[in-house]
Amino acid sequence: MDRLLKLLENDQSVITAWCGLAGRFYIENVAACGFDAVTLDMQHGLQTDSTIIDDVAGIARLAKPAIVRIPVGRFEFASRALDIGAHAVIAPMINTPQDARNFASFMKYPPLGDRSHGVSQAVSVLNCRSIPEYLKNADAKTMAIAMIETVEAVENLDAILDIDGIDGILVGPSDLSISYRQDPVPDPFGADTIEIIADIAKKARNVEKTAAIFCFSPERVDQAHAMGYRIMAVGMDSAYIRDGAENLLSQITFR
Repeated sequence: MDRLLKLLENDQSVITAWCGLAGRFYIENVAACGFDAVTLDMQHGLQTDSTIIDDVAGIARLAKPAIVRIPVGRFEFASRALDIGAHAVIAPMINTPQDARNFASFMKYPPLGDRSHGVSQAVSVLNCRSIPEYLKNADAKTMAIAMIETVEAVENLDAILDIDGIDGILVGPSDLSISYRQDPVPDPFGADTIEIIADIAKKARNVEKTAAIFCFSPERVDQAHAMGYRIMAVGMDSAYIRDGAENLLSQITFR
């Protein structure tokens, strides 16, 4: 159950796939690629309450950590994602310390939070020796990751990072740029937010919490890594399929 944390030991980095499409056999094929982890997107992707169950199990079968991004405000599903075997949960639009406290309360057991007990599926999927073993280690070995993607969230960042039970943050660079620029067309990693993005990573690392970010290209992954980010999502699965197919077709000489 600590696959993700083990990957982050000694300041190592994690490159995660980002999957909005669903289907266990499809997800297992993504997990079989060279990604360190696989993130399943319920907020903007096609992942649902039911597909998540099979897809988390499929990722676990490939011995990769499963990360789930829940829809906005669906903190009750954060607990369920952990109950079915997720190693980390990303909550979008965490703008205030109260948002962070609410999220953490569903991610952590008492006395730190209010997560309720019901982990038979997680114990099975993660091959834990027993339910007590899972329960004793869950708070320390699963990650609550709060998304920072608005002006308000950046203004409250220190307080959000200070909440017990928040293990890290994930920057959404597109929404961050929309919030700062007040322009619906995003400019991720653009001039208006690039220094803010760097500062977010610095603040997270200063309090020994994990900094994560979504990147649209390998070049942005390298840039984010240099800033101090240690979990980087690269691209998204629809682009993996499109780019792979186009590359394959481009090698047919008679076309």
